[in-house]
Amino acid sequence: MSGALALLRRRRHFRNLWAAIALSYAGSGAATTALTLYVQQTRGTGTAVAAFLIAAQLPRLLGPLAGGVADRTDLRTVMVACDLGQAAVFGLIATLPPFGLLIALTAVATVLQTSYGPARTAMVPNLVEPEELIAANALLGTATNLYVAIGPLLGGLLFAAIGPAAAILVNAVTFLGSAALTATLPSTPPPAEAEHEPLLAATRTGARFIWGNQVMRAVVASICLLVAFLAVDNVAAVFLVRDTLGGSAFAYGLIEAAFGVGMLAGSFWILGGRGGNWAAPRLYLLSCAISSLASAGSGAAPSLAVLAPVQAIAGSGNGIEIVASETIIQQQVPRGLIGRVYGFTSSATSLGIGIAMALSGILVDATSPRATFLIAAAGGLLVTVAVAPTLLRAPTPLRGGG
Repeated sequence: MSGALALLRRRRHFRNLWAAIALSYAGSGAATTALTLYVQQTRGTGTAVAAFLIAAQLPRLLGPLAGGVADRTDLRTVMVACDLGQAAVFGLIATLPPFGLLIALTAVATVLQTSYGPARTAMVPNLVEPEELIAANALLGTATNLYVAIGPLLGGLLFAAIGPAAAILVNAVTFLGSAALTATLPSTPPPAEAEHEPLLAATRTGARFIWGNQVMRAVVASICLLVAFLAVDNVAAVFLVRDTLGGSAFAYGLIEAAFGVGMLAGSFWILGGRGGNWAAPRLYLLSCAISSLASAGSGAAPSLAVLAPVQAIAGSGNGIEIVASETIIQQQVPRGLIGRVYGFTSSATSLGIGIAMALSGILVDATSPRATFLIAAAGGLLVTVAVAPTLLRAPTPLRGGG
């Protein structure tokens, strides 16, 4: 951890980016929880909650186009514009508009967040040295994981203490703070050739790069498949906790929180020194194996007391995977393509979640919560074994490190 703190101390611009992300992601996690509670309270149907969650997820499939914008524009400009846009959108949502408009505004906020991600990932190599990339991404992981580790708790407290409108307005203010911090970063214009390429053509260029690069093809495909298998826990977990293990609603909340804490722990493990010495592709394979084995452990857990730490381990695998995959992109992809490649990776994750949501209910109903977790684990391990030879032979990174 001392090395990570030293990195924050000596890299002022990176420190400001870290603070901006921590501020906005904690606020976004709180707002998502507050909005979910508000929709459940005012609409009272699972369909309404599902519509809100779909609006918050579906636009992420636009990741490749968003990445194309990032690769064609000054990265700082994109990030500040997205922050200011989200501040405005959440300011409107804080007025608690009619449900249809709330859904539309939520989708717009997700589009802006989807555009922010590729620009952030492409910015990092400009703020740190190549050998600092894994540590830098692990630090950013601690910031983004506040969305799941702190955000829900904060959102619930704000919802109860000051109401949904004020809780959402707090999130709007966090984006203003993030924009102010991001504005201090150096200007990072795109390569000259990228500015004149039409957006759809630029997106196709990103797709061709991924298809022609064995490492990135393996990463994008495996992320989609792994999430399609392992994200079934979003549905199966509540049945495992409530029906199979006889836990309360509060117990379910604690199990979910354990996963978020595990994500933070994964980043801290890397920052502690050992994980930071791994090559990024090997770190990625380790994360896939951890997540898959933890899914098996969850399916076999005899009690809630066992399930909680196993879910924390699952979360740590997820946290390590995010750090590893972003580092692979930054090391293996030319500067002018990072945004697009990240966008495809982000969309692969969203597609995997969509597949998991479609299949998880069927699996739970047709088998059992335990069997669903075990099927997910088997699928995850098969995917890990399939991509291992390619990633273990990954070429020397373009930017060193790993």
